[in-house]
Amino acid sequence: MAQLVFQDLQFEENGDKVRFKFLDNFYFDVGKDELEAAGDFTAAANTISFPSLKEKEARGKLNSILDKGFENLTSSVTGKPTVYVNKYFGLPLIGSGAFGIVDRNSNMLEIKPVTGCNMNCIFCSVDEGLMTKKVSELVIDKDYLAEETRKVAESKDCSVHITINAHGEPTIYKPMHELIKDLRQIRNVKSVSLITNCTLIDEKYVDKLAAAGLTRLNVSLNAVSDKMAKILEGHGKYDVAHVKKICEYAAKKLEVMLAPVFVPGYNDGELDLIVKFAKKIGAKVGIQNFLHYDRGRTPMNAKQMPWEQFYEKLKKLEEENDFKLIYDEKDFGITKTKPLPKPFRKGQIIEAVIKCGGRYKGEAIAAAMDRNITVTDYAENAVNNKKARIKITSDKHNIFFGKMV
Repeated sequence: MAQLVFQDLQFEENGDKVRFKFLDNFYFDVGKDELEAAGDFTAAANTISFPSLKEKEARGKLNSILDKGFENLTSSVTGKPTVYVNKYFGLPLIGSGAFGIVDRNSNMLEIKPVTGCNMNCIFCSVDEGLMTKKVSELVIDKDYLAEETRKVAESKDCSVHITINAHGEPTIYKPMHELIKDLRQIRNVKSVSLITNCTLIDEKYVDKLAAAGLTRLNVSLNAVSDKMAKILEGHGKYDVAHVKKICEYAAKKLEVMLAPVFVPGYNDGELDLIVKFAKKIGAKVGIQNFLHYDRGRTPMNAKQMPWEQFYEKLKKLEEENDFKLIYDEKDFGITKTKPLPKPFRKGQIIEAVIKCGGRYKGEAIAAAMDRNITVTDYAENAVNNKKARIKITSDKHNIFFGKMV
């Protein structure tokens, strides 16, 4: 009898289908008739058994089913089709601001292992969440991401700080603790921080973060009163009491920074309360100014506060609370470094390979010369490994956009 046990897959029988759950928050369904074609089977927890097959034969038959299934991978958080990117997929991890590795010419790297969010913040600058206009998600293999991050970090030949800053909520990524542990083992990585809304984690999760070597937890706490917290979150199910509880617990284990976005006309009265809460639990506060982005969300009647006025507001809050609120790169040990090489420049026409659909309708993601490129005018359905001629329209910080030629 072949009994196949998996680390990242779980199986649930449901009527005439079996749901293959991948990394807890992603899934695809397989008809029982398709599995029965390979032989009688039982599937439960992380094990699927074929009594009439030997292990090699069972693995061969199941692998073909898995290959087809992963083409229909779906996020259980957002309900959107999901692309699983590992080293065999052929998609480089540098080139996008939404996933993989982002280097903005400093010793701080942004790591983005997953997209998608369980919330729906009314001011979200990157249009993530349950009501997003985006049509797909990505999830990156932990080993592939850690290895590619190591290459970039060690190429800098200086102390490197890593922030896990997903387009969405990073704690939907199951191997987060293992990823942090791997990142901390890179020889010149000095710190690893995580930006999270804290809604999906509990005290045991925090304990694992601390054990893995997380340096700082940055929490998107935008209000401490229940009513305003729910208004800003947009979904109506935000539990601010839980988030505050986790912040207080985490502050005993590692450094915590509360990072509210100040949205004028909404949480004006919350900032002082957030500062007082931070002082109570021993956390820091880094207030962010709401910024309008073309594809982001702008709440009704909300306007971006001019920077001079914003910093005047922070200085007043600092004085009133005797509490530091204004930080710069030096406070976090961030310094400028030599930019990563750019294999192509704005205006250049290149040959690339389409690897998958993009995050918005009418987009695709292509690969060329160890970079990925978001193609913004891909009218047809994305076909894996189809060659294309692309004109680069933007190349800032090795984040590439292009259009078909």
